[in-house]
Amino acid sequence: MSAHLTLRAKRILRRNARRPGVVSLNLVPMIDVFMVLVFFLLVTTSSIDNMRSPRELTLPTSLSLDQPNEAPIIMVTRQAVLIQGVQVMTLDEAMSAPADKPLPQLRAELLKVTLMSVQGTDNAGTTTRGEINVMADRDIPYTVLKKILATCGELKFARIAISVAHAGKRGGR
Repeated sequence: MSAHLTLRAKRILRRNARRPGVVSLNLVPMIDVFMVLVFFLLVTTSSIDNMRSPRELTLPTSLSLDQPNEAPIIMVTRQAVLIQGVQVMTLDEAMSAPADKPLPQLRAELLKVTLMSVQGTDNAGTTTRGEINVMADRDIPYTVLKKILATCGELKFARIAISVAHAGKRGGR
């Protein structure tokens, strides 16, 4: 039978005999690589704790690298004072409030944060409301910010953090 085949046909048969008929694909190493990638992404995304600032706020800059803790956020925009995104009062109301008294609307909302007792320190048995973060626009007058911080201090917040944007190596504006 091989006598009837042409040289070209014999060459094609020889080439096909060298190639395997079925190509197998080993999926186990590929699955392992994707599994490692998934775990890496899950671990890195859960460790990122950056607080996103809204577009209407331009935060002051700082060289500090400390990340804020999970706490209620007081946001002071150019129009309003908000707690956890809910408007409490307008900026004009905060500016017109007397300087020696706490802001009444802000005080009423902050009273909803529960008191907890301090344990394991020299001040054991005293009560505090824990931490609070203040995120204010860079152009907010200091008198308004001072009233907000005084209100938080009067209501027994143990730590009051002011959120800033990281300035980097060059410094900020």
